[in-house]
Parts: sequence; structure tokens; C-alpha cells
Amino acid sequence: MSIKLFDNGGNIAAPGAINADPILASGLELAVAVAGNDYTQDVVAGARYAITVPIDDGTYLFSVTGVTSTAANREWIAVEGETIIIKIPANKTTLYFESDTTGVAHMRRLN
Repeated sequence: MSIKLFDNGGNIAAPGAINADPILASGLELAVAVAGNDYTQDVVAGARYAITVPIDDGTYLFSVTGVTSTAANREWIAVEGETIIIKIPANKTTLYFESDTTGVAHMRRLN
């Protein structure tokens, strides 16, 4: 018996998001200076990203449809101590995010 994990685009993901295959030198910091404020990060359309939220850096909300202060726009949620893998849709180049605390999440593009 084998278990396969998939990202939101239906692609097979590494067994455990921390084992993801990053593109070298692709790391980004998603810094939140003011809790609850909306922030943006440029992303590559169609790319997959792993996002890690360190312990004590709160809960992060992510969207490609618009600001995360609008509940309907929250496509992904990552809690502290968790790594998630997301796939950016082909026609989107902006990732919107916010956190309930100040902190930094770490994002890297995957092969």
C-alpha cells in the first residue's frame, strides 16, 4: 500500500511538505509587521510553493483572489509549526496574506 499526497492543483507532492524539492535561492520571507493587515508577495503564475510558519508566528491566511481580510478570499490557512504546499493558478501573480500576530513565514518555490 502506498500513500500519495497532492497539492491543491492535483500534483503529487513530497511525502511531508518539509521534504519538498525547492528551487535553489528561491526563498522569500513573508513578513507581517502589523497583525491583521493585508500584505502581498509577487509569485510566478502556475508555480508551486512551500510555506512554513515558525512556532510562535501565529496563523497565516493566504489568497490569490484578493485581500484576506475578506473571508471568502481565504484559499489557504497555515498555523504555526506547519508547512503547506500551494499551487498558484496559471493566471495569478499576486499572493495576498495576513497573520494574527507579527512574524515571518518562509516561502520557497518548488521544482
